[in-house]
Amino acid sequence: MKNKFKNFKIDEKIFFIGLIVWILLQISRLIALVLINDINAGAESKAWMYPAYLDIFAAVLALPLIAAIIFRRNLLTWVLAVLYLAISIVDHFGNFTTTTIVGPPSIVEEGMNPLLIPIIQTIIDFIFFILLLIPKYYHIFFRIDK
Repeated sequence: MKNKFKNFKIDEKIFFIGLIVWILLQISRLIALVLINDINAGAESKAWMYPAYLDIFAAVLALPLIAAIIFRRNLLTWVLAVLYLAISIVDHFGNFTTTTIVGPPSIVEEGMNPLLIPIIQTIIDFIFFILLLIPKYYHIFFRIDK
């Protein structure tokens, strides 16, 4: 019998819900479509193409990953969650690099620190990434309740 949410300890429930909510929030990264249009129109540096594609990857795969985490917790789902967060972290480092070299993209609001949001996102991604590697939390993907 697969492990049930109702059998999770309170900290496992918080982790589980937090991970799902965090991945759900990644759908907002579809804003990268605007950036890709600006790049194709010549209004934005082509250096932003790589981070924009990784943002699209994160947004498009968010819902299937959430469904897998909720309904199909197993080794494959755990590996996909770890890879998803790793790719997201790589994307944020691409944002840092591109912002440093060519400046912030046009979609960054005026007066806002262009590195603030990617820094916060990287920290949260990294926290969930590390938690997925801790046995107490990765066992919710593998544990079988009796």
